[in-house]
Amino acid sequence: MSVVKEGPGIKARANILASEALEAQLGILQIFLPIAGWLVGRQDGDACAVLAARGAFRTFPSEALGRLLENDWHDCARVGGFHYRSVTDAEHIHLPRRVPADPRKGYLIMARLEEQEGDSMGCVVGFAYEPMVAQLALCAQNLRLCVAAMALVVNLHAELDIAEQMVIEMQRDAFIDPLTGVFNRAGWINRLAHIDALASSTDEDAAIVMLDLDFLKVVNDTRGHAAGDDLLRLTAQTISSVLRSTDSVGRLGGDEFGVVVQQATPAVAESLMSRLSQALNQKDIRISIGMALKSEAGTLKKTMHLADERMYAEKRKKPVPARSRPGPSRYTA
Repeated sequence: MSVVKEGPGIKARANILASEALEAQLGILQIFLPIAGWLVGRQDGDACAVLAARGAFRTFPSEALGRLLENDWHDCARVGGFHYRSVTDAEHIHLPRRVPADPRKGYLIMARLEEQEGDSMGCVVGFAYEPMVAQLALCAQNLRLCVAAMALVVNLHAELDIAEQMVIEMQRDAFIDPLTGVFNRAGWINRLAHIDALASSTDEDAAIVMLDLDFLKVVNDTRGHAAGDDLLRLTAQTISSVLRSTDSVGRLGGDEFGVVVQQATPAVAESLMSRLSQALNQKDIRISIGMALKSEAGTLKKTMHLADERMYAEKRKKPVPARSRPGPSRYTA
């Protein structure tokens, strides 16, 4: 189970900031070389993702812009350090015309965005209806300064991608139980706090289901802790298999699990209880279950305590297993 990211992550915020900065820099390019449109993209593996567009390119579908960014420029003429060529017949159908009957194909320039090591991490493409060799040569120095500034923005964007991945990995370590792959207690509490904050502005109810394995100690004592670990993993997998995408499960202690259900009604909660019981019984996992609705308790923290009390009330009705009792017979997925 992956960590649930609340709100826009570093990458999403970086995309927004990078797009705003690059659009402003495209505006500066337009001052130095006024043409029909500008486009900037970042190399992402074999593809080139569009980061910002200006002028005629703004209304174009992203797949058409992506093809333009990925075109081969090796055999093109170079003017003032920039690649320069006419629009090809294949590109002409994808590029904007002044009027539908305009016979002119237009012209393209391209500058690569390079890292300090010289590796290309993207490119800037400009499109014009008129020849622009003289203008390009005249203002090439200013254009190169703009391109260098864009390269810094795109490089920072790439570094923030790496930073986000590091944050995700840190969240995984902090909030995920390494044995079962579901939330640990810290992750579970964090998830409850987030849901509580969201629900405070709406009338939507939520439910919590608490589950406690009945025979984990017996399994550990009679079959070894490896078998107990297998049982815990199977329990987490079985619980997860019947949840909706908006529901969350956590391992809260040695043999205790919790499920939080968003947008719950009594019928939704009862249906989940039924699915959980049926799925666990099919795996021969013996477990005690208690459920409570937030509307009964007021907060999810209190709901958790109420569901816990009901779970233990069910557990107390069951006979205490003998130490030699074999416990669950199957705990492999």
